[in-house]
Amino acid sequence: MEEGGRIRSRLPNTRAGLAFVAAVVITVGLAIVQRFYAPLSDGPRCSDLAAPLGGNNRSVIAFKSDQRGALDLKLRLDKEQFRAGEPLTLHLTFINEGDGPIILHLNLEGPILTSDPTVDGVTFEITRVGAGAPIANQPRTYQAPVTFSNPDTLHLLGAHTRCTETYSFSPADLAAIGVTEGEYRIRASYRNDSPGDPRPIQPIDATATPYPQYATSQGVWVGETRSNEERFAIGGP
Repeated sequence: MEEGGRIRSRLPNTRAGLAFVAAVVITVGLAIVQRFYAPLSDGPRCSDLAAPLGGNNRSVIAFKSDQRGALDLKLRLDKEQFRAGEPLTLHLTFINEGDGPIILHLNLEGPILTSDPTVDGVTFEITRVGAGAPIANQPRTYQAPVTFSNPDTLHLLGAHTRCTETYSFSPADLAAIGVTEGEYRIRASYRNDSPGDPRPIQPIDATATPYPQYATSQGVWVGETRSNEERFAIGGP
C-alpha cells in the first residue's frame, strides 16, 4: 500500500469522525492564537456592555446565588519597559466565573492610583521594586452612590464571559505620585459596597417584582477582587 493510502486509512472516514477532527483542529488553533495574541481573549469593552433592564428582568440565577467570589481580574500591560515621558497603558479584564450575570459599576471619572482599601471602583496600587511599600496615593477618592441613577455607569457582564477596559496614565499623573525612572510592581483592585437602592428613581406605581429584594436593590455586584501582579520599568535601556 502506498504511503498516502496508509495515512488515509488511519483517518476517520465518517462524517462524525471528520467533524471531530475538525473540532479538535479548530480548538487547538484558537488556543494557540489566543496564547500569542491576547486581545482575542479579552472580550468586548466593559463600558460598551449594555446596562441591566432591572425589575422583573433581573436574573433569578444571580439572585439566588452568592456572587461575591464570582468576579476575577486579569491585568495585562502593553509592555514591560516604558520610556521616560511615555504613558503607562494597561488592560484590565473582568471575568465572570459565576453561573449568573454580574452588574458592574464603572466610575465615569476613571480609575485611581491608590492603595487605600476604602476607595471604591477600579484602583491601581504601584510599589517600587525593593522598597516594599506602596508609593504615594493620588489625592482622589470615590464612593459608589446609594442609588445608581445614571445607567451609563452600569454594565451587565454575562455568566462565564469577560470584558476588558484599557487605561492609560500620563507621565504627569505618574510623576505626581513619585513614579519616575525605576522598576515597579502594579496590581489592580475593584471594589463596590453599594448594591443600589432603586426606590428614589422608581415611579410611584412601579410594577411589583417577583422577589421583595428587587424593590430595594438594583442588584449591582458587591465585593472586592484583586488582579495578578505585573512588573514594569520606566527609563533605562
